[in-house]
Amino acid sequence: MIVPDVGIHARGEVDLQRLLRKMKREVKGKAGGITCFVGTVRGSTRGGKKVRYLHYEAARNEAIGQLREIASDAERKKGILRVMIHHIVDDLKPGEDTIYLLIASEHRAEAFSILPKLMNRIKKEVFIWKKEVYERGARWVEDD
Repeated sequence: MIVPDVGIHARGEVDLQRLLRKMKREVKGKAGGITCFVGTVRGSTRGGKKVRYLHYEAARNEAIGQLREIASDAERKKGILRVMIHHIVDDLKPGEDTIYLLIASEHRAEAFSILPKLMNRIKKEVFIWKKEVYERGARWVEDD
């Protein structure tokens, strides 16, 4: 079995185009498509409060283990060929990328179906924490 391709990175340490090229090499001739989700920082909260930046922290080793488990579980599903999950943990301003989730599948339906499930697991299970920082004050986000 191939070791899942996951990571926790500071800003600038991971690049979507590099991940996509790697994914294409690994699944060449097998995949009907590659689905890609890029999480980005919103400039305001759901309540309309302006966000200066998001501060992410992680229990790095535990988080990597949890991401590996999530990716491995997904790769055992019928039609899913490869999953890559790379999260950026840093102070990130509105518009900056926070997470890359790439799924190679035999057919698009499998990837489209599993993507929201994987994101929900990542948000609920992985030891990564997010703080919204405003002009005045900040708060840790528990569920988003």
